[in-house]
Amino acid sequence: MNKNTLIIGGAILVIGGAIATGALLNDAEKSSKGKQADENMAQELEEQSFKDFEDEDRYSFCQGREEIKGVYTNSIFGNEKGNVEYTSDDISVFDKENNKLYILGRRIEYKYSGNAKMEIAGGQGTMDIEERGVTTEYFSRYGAPVRIDYNAKIINPAPERKSSDWVVINIKSIGTLMGFTDEREEIETGDAKVFCSSFNLDGAFDSSEYFSFKKACPDHSPNPGVNFSGNFKFECGGVENKRGIEIAKEYKESEQLENEFKAITDDDNEEIENEFKNLIKEEQPVGQDIQKKLQGMGDEIKANYPAE
Repeated sequence: MNKNTLIIGGAILVIGGAIATGALLNDAEKSSKGKQADENMAQELEEQSFKDFEDEDRYSFCQGREEIKGVYTNSIFGNEKGNVEYTSDDISVFDKENNKLYILGRRIEYKYSGNAKMEIAGGQGTMDIEERGVTTEYFSRYGAPVRIDYNAKIINPAPERKSSDWVVINIKSIGTLMGFTDEREEIETGDAKVFCSSFNLDGAFDSSEYFSFKKACPDHSPNPGVNFSGNFKFECGGVENKRGIEIAKEYKESEQLENEFKAITDDDNEEIENEFKNLIKEEQPVGQDIQKKLQGMGDEIKANYPAE
């Protein structure tokens, strides 16, 4: 191979590399533009949804609270047993055409306290389990979970959360084997231990301004050896469409702030973390008075209905 051939071959490689690099950059640019276009489209659809929600002939809003309290047991995992408390404040929209009530935004607080005992050959162990979780979720019109389906005549307790790792699980264990004792503490993440299945709407109080439902959760075992028994309560009071849209947007902003906070949780700057926590707290939709407000609304409306 002569010198000219080498030069020509090298030139071809350089040109080919440049073309390939250019093609990759071009693809990346197209991908970025495509992603931006998708985000713009989603934003436009969302803004249109908020405008559509102003139509009182089709949509109506209610602000509600869900409570689930009960006992969780797991005979497979060291005969674990503990108490569950799950509370969700939410804003929902009723679509009169679809005949369904959808959750647009919610703030969930959850806690669980339990213990387990394990017997093994030559030893035994105990575990104390504490679980805590708080999360805020916003749903677009087309991805919102169904709270009530009037077509099927069912109400759904604790519809599936967006994340399956929003709960912090602290496990303290003490084990004794062959006379030696070992203590450990582990921290994990997971979802809430809430397994209350759907109800038939029989027994619900339902008016144009107020809805309430309260029943014991049906016997439900999601897996062999696992069981949850407890009580479910849901109340929802009507709010004007304009106010309902405002509350939904508040949940959206709160979710965005929480996501931004999670993105910096590995940051060692405690001052920044505290600043975000305070900001998130300020932006949370007011939920402390919801229970009192719903109670008063329910008492007033029920008083105007003749006793059955």
